[in-house]
Order: sequence, then C-alpha cells, then structure tokens
Amino acid sequence: MKQIKEILIASVSLFLLGFGICMAVSTFFMYREGEQEYEALREYVNEEEREEDESEEQDSTLASKATVDFQALRKINLDIIAWIRIPDTKIDYPIVQGKNNAYYLKHMFQKTEHAAGSIFLDKDNSPDFSNRKSILYGHNMKDGSMFQGLHKYENEQYLEIHNKVYLYLPDGQTLIYSVIKCGYVSANSDTFWLGEPVETRQLLLSTCGSDSSKRLVLFCELPEESEESETNGEGISMEVF
Repeated sequence: MKQIKEILIASVSLFLLGFGICMAVSTFFMYREGEQEYEALREYVNEEEREEDESEEQDSTLASKATVDFQALRKINLDIIAWIRIPDTKIDYPIVQGKNNAYYLKHMFQKTEHAAGSIFLDKDNSPDFSNRKSILYGHNMKDGSMFQGLHKYENEQYLEIHNKVYLYLPDGQTLIYSVIKCGYVSANSDTFWLGEPVETRQLLLSTCGSDSSKRLVLFCELPEESEESETNGEGISMEVF
C-alpha cells in the first residue's frame, strides 16, 4: 500500500510539473507573438539618426522628427489614429480607436485576438486629440510591454528624466506632452470623466494597478506653446497578463 501511495504521489508531481512547464512555454510564446507583431509595425516609423557630433541633450528634439507611414498602416487597420512614443522606454506603439472600449482590450493592431490587446483612445474622445482631456488605455503586461512601463513613473527621478510623450498624427502634427505626475486612482474615479473641467489640454495614460479596483494613471499636459505642433511628414477591464 505504501508503495502505491508513493507511485501516486510521484505521478501527480510529474503531472503538475509537466503542466507547469506547458503553461510557462505557452505564456512565453504568447508574449513573443505579441511583441513580434508590434516590432514588425515599427518598421513603418522612420526617424532621423543622430550625427556623431550631436549631444545626447538633443535626443528629445530628434525624437520629434520621426515619420510615420500612416498610409501603409491604414491598409492594415483603418482604426489607426496616431502613434505614441516615449523616448528611452518600451512605449512605442500605434494608437487605435474602436467603436467601444472593449474590443481592443483583447485584439492587437492587426485585429488578432490576443491578451496584449492594443493601445487605444477612449471611444468618446475626438480622434485628433482636440478634446481638453484625452485618455489612452493599455494593458499592464508582465513582460514589460504595452503600458506596463508606466509603473516606472512611480519613481520620481524616472519621471523627471522621461518627461516627454510624443504623439504623431496622420495630418502631420506631432503633439509633445509634458509628464506632470503619476498616481493611482479608483477605477470609477472622476479622473476618467471626459467632461471634467481642465485648464490645459491633458493626455492621460491608464493601465491596471495592483488590483482591479485601481488604475495607474500618467498625467500629461500639452504646453500652450506646443499647441502649434511640429510637422510630422506623412509617408505616402484591464488586467495584468
């Protein structure tokens, strides 16, 4: 009887080990699949390379000189409305806007069903980011992709260094937002009310917090002098996963 118990325990242990390995492999390939799709899309973004004699202080200026081929991207997905980039971070993605705020939670840019989803603008916002408040949503992926990088902004020093958010629009504009603060709010907070009076044009980047009741929000503002944006020449419930 003792020998049978030992065999059963060993069998169950091997089964659990095998199951765990299968889950780990499956998760690995899921993350890789999502990253490969977005990496391929970055080929539609061209940026001016820094000359050898140019200092690192000019990086922020050069970052604004990226050119996005929206015409080619529209052939893949007509829902594209912009491209977001935060220099020296992994946040470098196309932005879409759906008819609701549910579809792109589970669909990537090419409309493939996937846990990574997409970076998307609130369905009630104007696609040209002309509202006083615009809200972008993205998943908090454990591999560091999508909007998981927003959690680094909880460190004040990191926020001070990575304090610019670039939005490239199909009409050739580049909107350069300044990062103001980062913090947690309730999932039902008035922060997500688009009708809230605000003094300057705001861009909110939202992702999941430590639990489903909270959201981590990066608050950004468009400086008045930046409302005449630079030209970008056009080339012809959230979860932790």
